[in-house]
Amino acid sequence: MPTAGGTGSGDLLPPTYLGGPTITADNCEREPIQIPGSIQPHGALLTADAETGVLVQVSANAEALLGHPPEALRGQDLGTLLSAAELAPLRSALPAGLPDHLQYRAVLERPAGRLALTAHRAAGLLILELEATGSADPSGPQALRNALFALEGAPSLAALTQTAADAVRYLTGFDRVMIYRFAEDASGEVIAEARRDDLHAFLGHRFPESDIPAQARALYVRHLLRLTADVDAAPVPLDPVLNPRTGQPTPLGGAVLRATSPMHLQYLRNMGVRSSLSVSIVVAGRLWGLIACHHLGAHVVPPEIRTALEYLGRVLNLQVQQKERADTDAFRQGLQARRLRLAEAAAHSVSPLATLSAPALDLTGLMRAGGAVVFFEGQWRALGVTPAPDQIEALLAWLRRQADPLVATDALSETWPEAAAFAEQASGLLAISVGRGWAEGVAWLRPAITARVAWGGATPEHAKGDLGPRQSFDTYIQTVRGRAEPWHPGEREEAQEVQRLLTGALGERLTVVRDLNAALERANAEWRRYAFVIAHHMQEPVRLITQFAELFQLRYQHQVDPGAGQMFRFMLDETARLRSLTHDLHSYTALLSAPPPVPRPVDLARLVPEVARELDGPLQAAGGALHLDGPLPTVQADPGELRDLLRHLLANALTFGGPAPQVTVAAERRPGAWALTVRDQGPGIAPDYHEQVFSLFGRLGRREDSPGNGIGLALCRKIAERHGGTLTLVSAPGQGAALTLLLPDPRGASVAEGSPA
Repeated sequence: MPTAGGTGSGDLLPPTYLGGPTITADNCEREPIQIPGSIQPHGALLTADAETGVLVQVSANAEALLGHPPEALRGQDLGTLLSAAELAPLRSALPAGLPDHLQYRAVLERPAGRLALTAHRAAGLLILELEATGSADPSGPQALRNALFALEGAPSLAALTQTAADAVRYLTGFDRVMIYRFAEDASGEVIAEARRDDLHAFLGHRFPESDIPAQARALYVRHLLRLTADVDAAPVPLDPVLNPRTGQPTPLGGAVLRATSPMHLQYLRNMGVRSSLSVSIVVAGRLWGLIACHHLGAHVVPPEIRTALEYLGRVLNLQVQQKERADTDAFRQGLQARRLRLAEAAAHSVSPLATLSAPALDLTGLMRAGGAVVFFEGQWRALGVTPAPDQIEALLAWLRRQADPLVATDALSETWPEAAAFAEQASGLLAISVGRGWAEGVAWLRPAITARVAWGGATPEHAKGDLGPRQSFDTYIQTVRGRAEPWHPGEREEAQEVQRLLTGALGERLTVVRDLNAALERANAEWRRYAFVIAHHMQEPVRLITQFAELFQLRYQHQVDPGAGQMFRFMLDETARLRSLTHDLHSYTALLSAPPPVPRPVDLARLVPEVARELDGPLQAAGGALHLDGPLPTVQADPGELRDLLRHLLANALTFGGPAPQVTVAAERRPGAWALTVRDQGPGIAPDYHEQVFSLFGRLGRREDSPGNGIGLALCRKIAERHGGTLTLVSAPGQGAALTLLLPDPRGASVAEGSPA
């Protein structure tokens, strides 16, 4: 849309007058637009050595404006054109080292008429631009004053930009004036417009990044105003084109008369525009947008009006920043009550996970999110509409790799492609860490939406044709999917405030808890190593004691009285119990430090009978029986650990199943899992003691009434947990006991709702 420009960076092409290639749609982003070697014909340009004042180059049209041909002026002193009174302030205003965007302006009175002088300094040269001008419009200053007052009084950014468009059109007489705002991807959108009633509206239309190449955007930051007076006017070359003292092109990036890029001239013709002017809107050193003006006929904007536009543009720069700040503050004001409730809850929180996920706090509503994930102290909880649990785990793992304490995007899959799998629930992400790193935090999620975007003729991928700038500027409606509603600047700032608030309230506490947990884990690890070593080293002495006790009984059982025989039997029973205890304790402590299990297919129809055969002795001695209630499936588990678990469950049922114990094994398909149940018909256990039986050494009753060693069921539950499953007890006095292993089975199973929290 607006005029093109350039930076002079090293990757630009040489100009065509130095043998460079013809500029096309494929290479226009490298066009050296700051060294065109020519100017627009409605004025004349001269360059002079900044130290000596000798004229070096003169535009070919100088005679029409100055009365002298270029060859008569080159080599002359500036004093031949400017009086001492005119030259002194110019030199004073443009000392050595001055950047090229600072200009000196004056009006020169000449017999043939008034000349507007605009001068700046670049590459050791004074660059002087001269244009014919008439008498100043006495109403101009008042019109500019009124426009500035109107800008200052605008209550919002939307009102400000519309006021600016109206004021510029009034001051300049252009057929169309637009306020054009750049997005993060360098595309632009028309956010305000003042136009002739018969012109097609561009308000709300987007324009692709390629319409204003990168070198043009960079030049716009340094030089605020660009003008193309007539797209059909032939450019006027400098004479000579190159600086004869250096052999280099003269940089004209700061010249208002600089010739416009041929590609951009064609772009304007395709748009039906014959004259254009643009003024940069620069906020905090960044190109925020443009005041873009179009006219259907040739239109030379007088120098004094251009000066007024620059003043207006600089005021607009400041007002945009202020109005954006005011809009954001007003948005955040509506969130203040929610934020205060959050601060109060966090200040008194004992469990951040439970506190922040409480429905009354409405954490998702704070950011107008569809869902949220709260994660603290190794656990997380999902609120609202969120991805599946395994996808949440992957998202949290991705967040832990981020360096910034705040992550915000409305298209997460563009940053992290794996997120495309759950874009319907979480295309938008606004996440904060609490404390150090991403161990704790909050993530707000927004679903993907389908949006309709109006483009000025073409989407970015279709913005260029093979033969030049695009031809169409009719409205093109594009349907955009896979993106969420963008986060409001106020929501981003609110998230930063919440991050500071929660870190202040919880961060130190969480750090202490993490340090305590780390110390506790070290202590537990040391205990596990100690218990493992003790259990391991006890097994051999216990085995020897058992062997010697059995040998002693065999050799001397007929030589001792009944009392001594009872003592032998007691000693053998207790050594057997001790041997079982050390074996199970060794297995339990080894399991605590073992790597995660590696599940493989295990056929329970084969495994259960194999384990039952290992228990034939106790089963026959007790006069019991084992029954299979229906077919048994193939499950995914570590074969060795599952064998140990089954052996303990069956042994437990035999031990506590009463006289002639009848043990039943059955399997049932549940959502996402298999349930394997071992049931006995023993005396049963009261509900108050159901959890106690799973604790280490958690036996019920006196020792003689509880022949187990208090480790077996604790070992079984640990194996179940290592496989991501559970082990539960259903029992009541006089009704037997049923121990059920719930073992995850992902093959075609649905994922249960909920979270690890």
